[in-house]
Amino acid sequence: MLNSELRRLVPLGATLVLLAVVLLPSPTQAQYCTSRGCCPGRDDECTTRYFDTLCYCDIFCNTTAMDCCPDFWYYCMGAPRRTRPLIEKPLIDYCISSGVVYYPGSSIKRNCNTCVCTLAPDGNADFVCDDIPCLVDSITISDVNEDYYLGWRASNYSFLWGLTQAEGVLYRLGTFPPGRALSEMAEVNIDTEGALPETFDARENWPGLIDEVIDQGKCGSSWAISTASVASDRLAIQSMGEVNPRLSEQHLLSCNIRGQRGCSGGYLDRAWYHLRRAGAVSRACYPYHSGLDEDTIMQKLRCRVPYGSSQCPERGVTSDLYLSTPPYRIAAREVDIMTEIYQNGPVQATFNVKNDFFVYNRGVYRNVKQEFTASQSDADQAGWHSVKIVGWGIDRSDWYNPIKYWLCTNSWGRNWGEQGMFRIVRGVNECEIESFVLGVWMQVGNNHM
Repeated sequence: MLNSELRRLVPLGATLVLLAVVLLPSPTQAQYCTSRGCCPGRDDECTTRYFDTLCYCDIFCNTTAMDCCPDFWYYCMGAPRRTRPLIEKPLIDYCISSGVVYYPGSSIKRNCNTCVCTLAPDGNADFVCDDIPCLVDSITISDVNEDYYLGWRASNYSFLWGLTQAEGVLYRLGTFPPGRALSEMAEVNIDTEGALPETFDARENWPGLIDEVIDQGKCGSSWAISTASVASDRLAIQSMGEVNPRLSEQHLLSCNIRGQRGCSGGYLDRAWYHLRRAGAVSRACYPYHSGLDEDTIMQKLRCRVPYGSSQCPERGVTSDLYLSTPPYRIAAREVDIMTEIYQNGPVQATFNVKNDFFVYNRGVYRNVKQEFTASQSDADQAGWHSVKIVGWGIDRSDWYNPIKYWLCTNSWGRNWGEQGMFRIVRGVNECEIESFVLGVWMQVGNNHM
């Protein structure tokens, strides 16, 4: 039998009380005297296990109240169970974002979504946001950058931040998929017998003759920009630099209106038809303005050059009128496309842009397969775009996994990608970039008409 004096020692009792307060389950969960039963009077054997010691259920434990089991008071003595008082949280009837207080009805923007400070039924307020897919998505950027073996890196672009995916397609692409007539265009026969270098860059092969990177702004004008740029390069190369204007994409955009939709998109075959029949003046004569400021967003602007004329809108500037021959289609074969670029200069390519392409920063791009929400599909994430292919190469950043690529000029300005350029996987028709490739011969001589 335990010594009655020792079991009444204060240190043991203090320890039990502290454990009961801090560590024990609530009285509704504890099963000590409730399971053991109560004992009348003093009974040193009336104990039950309590963690690594014993507690008592005899009435004598009530003498000092230092070693009774936690449920002794309500089970053996009939005292009401003690519960913790409910602490009501104060109502918060306002919202906070970045340290700023907003009251119900106020709204803020989080990327491309609008969030409204809204009172809930319980009286508290919180932001309720739209759930619209944004063009620049932090999850996509993280997925790309965490995959070391992917071969390219992504980043946020301030000029794309805040746009929805639909706005990105509307503002930054603009080429309609090839129609039936263009899709059925016969492919030219190209002699591919000659050896081709492992890497090639038209800018180095024809220095000073290849057009610079253009920013189409918030206008779906890639159809006009890529056409004018390829035509400019071919004209300069054909004339061996003697005729080296940069042709006006604004002339095409504003004046090629038959069957075209201006900043809402255009067909490449109709752009080339217009260039063949009506021609284009130089960029210095008719500079590009559409989509570059708030007043010209999605505005093709009125045509300022009469049909078939070389009259310049810019004062003090003169220009010839430059025309092309009909474009020709190059077979969707890697060696054919390489040979055409090597022999004649950059080509025009149409490809299917996926959402992750917008956040491309560097490396060799390939589309990252993504999971879409219930309201989205792969088609919702895509749009057609036209660019200029100026060369090719092999990326050996990873010696164990060399990647063949096409070197392309985009039309989103020099602050995007690799100074306005991008590289994309070659030889596998990535995003259909090898499916529809065009070359052209320009009309040179006789005032270029």
